[in-house]
Amino acid sequence: MNTKILKRTFWVFLLLFVFASVALTVIDSGLRNSTTPHGIVSFELCAYTASCDAALIQWGTKGQALALLSLGLDYLFLFLYPGLIVIGLLLIAPRVPRNLFRLTMFAAWSCVAIGLADAIENYALIQIILSESGSRYGLLASISATIKFVLLGIALLWWLFTTVKYGLLKRQPS
Repeated sequence: MNTKILKRTFWVFLLLFVFASVALTVIDSGLRNSTTPHGIVSFELCAYTASCDAALIQWGTKGQALALLSLGLDYLFLFLYPGLIVIGLLLIAPRVPRNLFRLTMFAAWSCVAIGLADAIENYALIQIILSESGSRYGLLASISATIKFVLLGIALLWWLFTTVKYGLLKRQPS
């Protein structure tokens, strides 16, 4: 693994991640209301509160168009944030002790499942908007979102732990 290329790729992904995050945040501000107080995240988990249809009604045509825009942009984003985490973990992996290397690589590979769960969730949410009913796809979206958030939390915590503990700024052991 070429560390120089990984570092450059990391910075490119980070820059794209920041731009996409800003765009998604701006779009998401138009999706927040009493039914979806957390914007698109509330909609991702709408099956658990039986609020999928209520979100569509409260958003109306304009809000639904914003949600579709958000979900479309999220298809790019779902490559960026897992890619950023994978690259971060690959950069720190040579610095972790041998007994933690496999766990670090497992956390990196889990990002494939994170992206897949996000893609399935987005598909289901788009179907809810297009069919104007959450009854058929709401549970699929919410379960996929839950899997995504759990795996994402684990991968991020592991990346944070290994980066703090074995730091990228520390000299690599010989």
